[in-house]
Amino acid sequence: MALVASHAYGRIVGARNARRDRGIGVRSVEQPVISVGNIVVGGTGKSPMVRWIAQWALSRQTIPLIPLIPLIPLIAIRGYRSRNGRSDEAIEHQQIVPEARLAVGANRFETIRSCIALDPSIGVVIMDDGFQHRVLARDLDIVLIDRTDPQLDGALLPLGWLREPATSLSRAGAVVVTHATEFDAELDRKIRTLHGRSATAWCDHAWSGLEIHRHDRQHGDESRVESNEWIRGRRVAVWAGIARPDGFVRQLQASGAVVVEVASLRDHASYGHAAVARLTQTARERSAELIAMTRKDWVKVAIDAAIIGLPVVVPILGLKFSQGEDAFRELLERSVARR
Repeated sequence: MALVASHAYGRIVGARNARRDRGIGVRSVEQPVISVGNIVVGGTGKSPMVRWIAQWALSRQTIPLIPLIPLIPLIAIRGYRSRNGRSDEAIEHQQIVPEARLAVGANRFETIRSCIALDPSIGVVIMDDGFQHRVLARDLDIVLIDRTDPQLDGALLPLGWLREPATSLSRAGAVVVTHATEFDAELDRKIRTLHGRSATAWCDHAWSGLEIHRHDRQHGDESRVESNEWIRGRRVAVWAGIARPDGFVRQLQASGAVVVEVASLRDHASYGHAAVARLTQTARERSAELIAMTRKDWVKVAIDAAIIGLPVVVPILGLKFSQGEDAFRELLERSVARR
């Protein structure tokens, strides 16, 4: 049954892409658009890459004889499971890149166009999860491939995890391999076959420190920043409502944490008082000293910090390039200079 559904899904995707290839239904906005996406269901690190590009736009340096003006980025997201117009990704982006503007809405074109009309300082649009959203024209299409689980030989939904055939990489302007500490020749060979050239860059998610949050009855909410070493030897329960929590767990263990429990949470998990109380009880039963969670989870749980009681660890996440960073920056620069 899944095989039949996968073939049917493939025909629908193929017909849709054929229309978009001919420009049918594709619309443009006034500012350059950079899309960050993938071809699989699940996390490949889109949100950290979107923020990295937003920070690049805000910190563009002046090259001799060529003055570059910092770009105000507009981060456009669908707003999955938004509450009162605010999704967990929107809050996360706002906390980490407060200078960036946000456009939240399923109708990307109308939402982005309205934001640009209201704020003429916007200089570039960064579309989160935009590779399949081809209604909006883009100046650079970036596709992320997870080195730990690339799925390039996989099947289409619902039989496999591919949103569209891996051959769709041929239309990408850049392929960036994430969760990669080093170059992988075999994976790059597959990318060359599908994309037509090697991956533009290779990077990994690097923790630059740890935010420690705790609600103290006497002093209220307290927060501080510690080095990654602070967590070494401590017993940790993990709450990670992300598509692939394994990488988060591995990074905790690499920092020396003793992971005693990993809560079973779905992607974009919602919490609430009862859920937080239940998860906290389980963590205490496993003798956890700390709760470790992503910022995406913390923005939803912070209101219930008093229920948790235990310190909450939120890694400060960034990207560390092992190869191709200069070439990637040049592609970004060319994409915003086209208009």
